[in-house]
Amino acid sequence: MIEYDRLERRGKEKYLDRAVLAGRGYVRRRLLGTGTFSDVYCVEDIADGKRYACKVSSQVEMLEREARILEGLRHPIYPGFTAFVREAGLGLLLREYVEGYSLEEVLKRRRFSAGQTVRMGLMLADGLWYLHQLPERFLFRDVKPANIIVMQDGRVRLIDLGCVCSMAEEVTSRAGSPGFAAPEQLQAGGCLTAACDVYGLGKTLEAMLGEGKQGGRKYPADGPAMTGWHGMMPACRRKRTGLQKAGLRRRPFQEQRMERRLRRVLASCTEKEVGKRIADMKEVMQALAAKSLSS
Repeated sequence: MIEYDRLERRGKEKYLDRAVLAGRGYVRRRLLGTGTFSDVYCVEDIADGKRYACKVSSQVEMLEREARILEGLRHPIYPGFTAFVREAGLGLLLREYVEGYSLEEVLKRRRFSAGQTVRMGLMLADGLWYLHQLPERFLFRDVKPANIIVMQDGRVRLIDLGCVCSMAEEVTSRAGSPGFAAPEQLQAGGCLTAACDVYGLGKTLEAMLGEGKQGGRKYPADGPAMTGWHGMMPACRRKRTGLQKAGLRRRPFQEQRMERRLRRVLASCTEKEVGKRIADMKEVMQALAAKSLSS
């Protein structure tokens, strides 16, 4: 048996095409991303042309567990489950293909306005609250820009449930990404609670405002604030309307005041000591939706 993990990229893709996809009526289109234990491709059903995201890993049991979790979720922020396949020493998780941009990629070019950050923060917090309230009391454990897709209509989707665990389990493994994972997640024997995801969400929203580091890179804070999908497009393709021009004088003061209030909320989300941090997503949503912040 060829060891998938030891193959070069081109060899992995040829192996995947010949050993699995061709016999199941799929064709590989492009690489979407790579992780420590998996690769994610866009694949297309030859029969109807529908596209899916296909996560591939030789860690079959781990991927099957992720598939079971995804299959049971019923919230619009998570992609729909399609199928799980075991074949040729690999596990393949097929899920809904989400059109959009990775938040990580967007943040290389633009920061978000405080209002946009609040709206997206509320969507993310609602999806995480749903996860925490399931009977298994799941934690996402890897909230970060790379795991968030921003869609054309402004909605966001959370992808990659590979780090999800149950708060009911005595989890001892470390998981998460430095810069976004709560300190207790990266410590052996750390107590995992909903506050872990609160921390990750807080760091992600700070990055949207122009703060935060990932891999030693600081997100740009001096670019124009993104107030909608058009903010992701090249400047030459955007035009200001008369209404937008007229509003430019009024926006800075209101925006700055809202941003200051938002940063105070995020500071409470990202306290290093668990006892000082906002405890759960319901409280996060209440803070983000507060009249004093949105007005």
